Amino acid sequence: MFLFQAHLRFLLILVCIASLTEVMAQKPFKGRIVYSISYPGSTVDLAELQELPDKKVILTKKDMIRAELTGENAGLSQVKIVEPERNEVRTMLEIMGDKYVIVKSFEEIDKTISEMPQPEIEYTSETKEILGYNCKKAIARVTNEFGIEYESEIFYTEEIHSDYFHFDTPYREIPGIMLEYSIRIGPLNIYYQAQSVNKKLIVRNRNFHVTRDYQRVTESELREKLEGGF
Repeated sequence: MFLFQAHLRFLLILVCIASLTEVMAQKPFKGRIVYSISYPGSTVDLAELQELPDKKVILTKKDMIRAELTGENAGLSQVKIVEPERNEVRTMLEIMGDKYVIVKSFEEIDKTISEMPQPEIEYTSETKEILGYNCKKAIARVTNEFGIEYESEIFYTEEIHSDYFHFDTPYREIPGIMLEYSIRIGPLNIYYQAQSVNKKLIVRNRNFHVTRDYQRVTESELREKLEGGF
């Protein structure tokens, strides 16, 4: 039960930090990007870490983005869908067989991000090749509410474009897409590393739909339901 509640807290935090990138003029990328997820340096129990997601899959078509977090031992699943034409982000959660969807406007998400500690981004001249893409290195520094500064390396490429890539990170000013990066959330240090980029994949519109079996709730309503049930 403790592990379930810890994992739930993690996913609810991820819901809260959904964000958007700045608009770019280049043609948006269409296809799939797969990341591995690890937690180096995290100050949580090993058994708890094993229940967290270990994979992130991004599907894109036009300006629509679908990002799914999965894990072999995860008791929960999460899918986020960004759809600019609707001016909203839908977060789908499946928890112990129950399905919920939280819908937020771009303005609500932007407000949430603005209330978080803002990272200071330092761009460097260092480069690295990842999956055949030339990536530039940036360093993000952020100070938490306890005055502790954390530093994270980011490798990004401007060869892959979308108007709305970094919707689940506070790194909104990074151009292109990050293929290797980490982000600190409380005791967790979450490290993402791209494993594959497939720009020939046919992406169907149905990947961006929410089925009728998902119950629409607010964050506070979902929290009340889960705290009451567990």
